Parts: sequence; structure tokens; C-alpha cells
Amino acid sequence: MADVTFNIYGGNNQILPNATKAEQNFYGDQFAEKTLAKHGEASQPLTEEEQTLSIYINKVESLRGYITLLRSCKTARDLGEVVATMRQQEPTLTDELIVKQSFISLLLPFVPKWEKGQTIDNIRVAINTAWTARKKTIRQAGR
Repeated sequence: MADVTFNIYGGNNQILPNATKAEQNFYGDQFAEKTLAKHGEASQPLTEEEQTLSIYINKVESLRGYITLLRSCKTARDLGEVVATMRQQEPTLTDELIVKQSFISLLLPFVPKWEKGQTIDNIRVAINTAWTARKKTIRQAGR
């Protein structure tokens, strides 16, 4: 039996002693887009506003779903309910974060203009009210 020495320097390596075939495909940016489009998986790139919100919401599908909900908000109360849903489903969002001005400001580009009540303080109150009610509902359902 012969001795075999493998010297591996960085990269992604596979050693397959019993394999009959190993295949790995690499697609550059432009090629991946075409390949994904064939399979119906390609999506539009995120806008600048969406990218800033994606810091807190990693999944693009979830992010786009929340943005759709935000665009349907007609009052601060509606916005509070959407944020409560986001808080419940996204582990990166905390109780403290969802009421900060910096986070609320990230949501505003997606919310249509209302007649009144679109101040940070009013939205913060609506978020607190909705999240408190949601926590109470979750606790009661857990009993």
C-alpha cells in the first residue's frame, strides 16, 4: 500500500475516496441571475430603504411581506400591529429596539401618509400598545 499525502491550502476541498463523480458548479453574478431566472427564483434587488431595514430582518421573503403590510397601514394603530407581528416573528428585534426613533424612522418610507398622527411619539405609543396586547395574548394562549 502506498502512502498518500494531501497538502491543502485554503479554499473549499473535498476528498472523496469512494466517489465515482464529484461535481461543483460556480456561477458568476450575471450567470447566477440568468440561471435563477430560469427556475423562477430570481427576485428584484433590494432598494436602499429595504436594505436599511434588512439589517434587522434577514430573510428577503419576510422583509418583502412586512413591507407589503406596512404599505397597507392606514393608522398608527395598524402600524403598531405590524410591528408587533414583526417583533413576535423576528428574533433580532427586541422590546427596546421596536420603540426607538432610529427603528421607527426606517419604517416610515414604507408607510403611506396619513391625515394626522404620523409622529414618532404617536407611533411609539401605538407600537407599545399593540406589543403589550400581543404579549398578553401569547401568555394567555400558553396557559
